[in-house]
Amino acid sequence: MRRGKARGAAAIGLVAFCGCAANELPRNVVLLVVDTVRADHLGLYGHERPTSPRLDEWSTRGVVFEQALATSPWTVPSFASIYTGHLPSRHGAARSAQDPGAPGVSIGRLDDGVRTLAELLFERGFATAAIVNNPFLHARGGLARGFSNYDHEPGNNWNMRRADAVVDRTLRWIDQPRDTPFLIVAHLFDPHLDYDPPEPFRGRFAGDYDGGLRYPVSDLRRIRASRVAHRPEDRRFIAGAYDEELLYIDAQIGRLLDGLEERGLLDDTLIILVSDHGEEFFDHGSFEHGHSVYQELLRVPLVIWAPRARARRVAAPVSIADVLPTILAATGAEPEPGLYGRSLWKTVLGGDPPTERVFVAENTLRGGEQKALVRWPHKLVLDVTTGATQLFDLVDDPGETRDLSAENPAVRDQLLVKLHATVEAPAHGRPAQPTEFPPDTLERLRELGYLNGGGD
Repeated sequence: MRRGKARGAAAIGLVAFCGCAANELPRNVVLLVVDTVRADHLGLYGHERPTSPRLDEWSTRGVVFEQALATSPWTVPSFASIYTGHLPSRHGAARSAQDPGAPGVSIGRLDDGVRTLAELLFERGFATAAIVNNPFLHARGGLARGFSNYDHEPGNNWNMRRADAVVDRTLRWIDQPRDTPFLIVAHLFDPHLDYDPPEPFRGRFAGDYDGGLRYPVSDLRRIRASRVAHRPEDRRFIAGAYDEELLYIDAQIGRLLDGLEERGLLDDTLIILVSDHGEEFFDHGSFEHGHSVYQELLRVPLVIWAPRARARRVAAPVSIADVLPTILAATGAEPEPGLYGRSLWKTVLGGDPPTERVFVAENTLRGGEQKALVRWPHKLVLDVTTGATQLFDLVDDPGETRDLSAENPAVRDQLLVKLHATVEAPAHGRPAQPTEFPPDTLERLRELGYLNGGGD
């Protein structure tokens, strides 16, 4: 029913978000990044379970991008793309070793020559803050650049900062007296393994299961190792526990949006909801993320609310790297030269959908490197180690089950040439410098399954 409301809002056309003057730009920016959310597990993107009732309602007041694509299937490179508007092979904050389980695993620092969203807005007088939780987002990786307040609390599998605490801290920071506009990034980590939904959300979708798995869903290596033997009911329990985490997150997102409305901030604030990557539930024979570039890991939610936004759904594909240029345009700043991302601001205000372009995903964390290129509706997947390719039609086959390479070799070859031209262009950055994580952060990364065969 709520998905119908969203489509109804798009049909109605212009929906007033506030009573702003025609030439008024947003003063403030709230960027909400929810870790590990695949779009098709939210109600507003068609999921059959009611995992996102608050967000479904709020989405009718914003611009929902139906095909938003991550630049990588794990946190560091995708987060850096959100912050910089560049691909991982340009910004450098990415895996730079072939075997993440080997001694001396190297995760690159953000290239010093790449400007970040926080730096650009801080230089224009914005107060800047981030409240983040993933251990990989340590300040040593360069992703804290430009934030005058960087609240990083890296969690592990049994002790992490819940979304309610992040929302509380976000609203408290917003409430501080200031004369300047602000940017705040709020990072909600809960949908990431472990799946350990709190009451009263626990059991809502997985409560009728009587098999051998228990809350919290953890032990990533065991689940991967036994994935072939898992029964369908085991897999449903795992996905159900994840959906319960989404239901909890949805309540907290609703609380944050309600809090912004109660404070009268909707009239002058740009609000963007996005995720860094999705999650696989055995769609292509594996589990979790970081290991492939199929759509369950790349298609993520992207919803934008803003003064004078025209509430609707936009079918044209976009990238999470479009977040930075969109924020710059919305706040009246000049775009950075040479960005991969493009501004969506005119589309948000009711202009034409984004024009046709190609989209790239790269830098898998585990196993051999994979890359993907999407020229809608076709998608090419390349295994860099073996040279093997797959070609899919995302309209006729959104689950990527039928390889069309043999049927359409000309399309495959065109996309392969375009992929190499895009990621191997001379403009791409210098070799990344490794991030030297402190010992306690490395231990948390191992506990979360990121290192020694894990994935983020």
